[in-house]
Amino acid sequence: MAVPPIVKATLQAVVINAGSNVLAQYIKAYRNDIAFEIDTQALIQFTTCAIITTPLNFIWQNNLEATFPGTSPQNTAPKHDEKSQRSKPEVSKPALNVTNTITKVVIDQTIGGTWNTVLFILTMGLLRGQHQELVFTQIREEFWPIMIAGFKLWPFVSVLNFTVVPVDQRLLVASLFGVVWAVYLSLMSG
Repeated sequence: MAVPPIVKATLQAVVINAGSNVLAQYIKAYRNDIAFEIDTQALIQFTTCAIITTPLNFIWQNNLEATFPGTSPQNTAPKHDEKSQRSKPEVSKPALNVTNTITKVVIDQTIGGTWNTVLFILTMGLLRGQHQELVFTQIREEFWPIMIAGFKLWPFVSVLNFTVVPVDQRLLVASLFGVVWAVYLSLMSG
């Protein structure tokens, strides 16, 4: 039985986020010159956040691609085969749709980045049992620092994903870059 792509992407994200959180905890311990001990509560919260957010990101990426396809069929003239005296259509690779690709990057970095950042802060706050007022304060205080930091990494990942990476591999590539990002978020979120 094949695992549905959304489940596969979620499992990959959980494993990667768990590893990133452990790495972030190790970095914190090293920086503070203290013995390394895994904070299992933080690990569970961070991986639970991945379980909640990854399916939403999977749907988001699929809808972006469906709405703004990254490639367009190329118009090619039929190729004349001299041996058989018949014309054969020339098979060619679809061309990159630059307008749609730019549109996807902009939408992904603005709308997608905004709701991902808010969703992360909100989910982590709720998983920690924080009161609604405190969670909203954290959103106001942490939103822009996280977004600005994200603009240093995610536009590059989006361009790479939308131009070079096949659709079915984009979440994996994003997850691999997400190791760096998840370490950053783990360090930011305490």
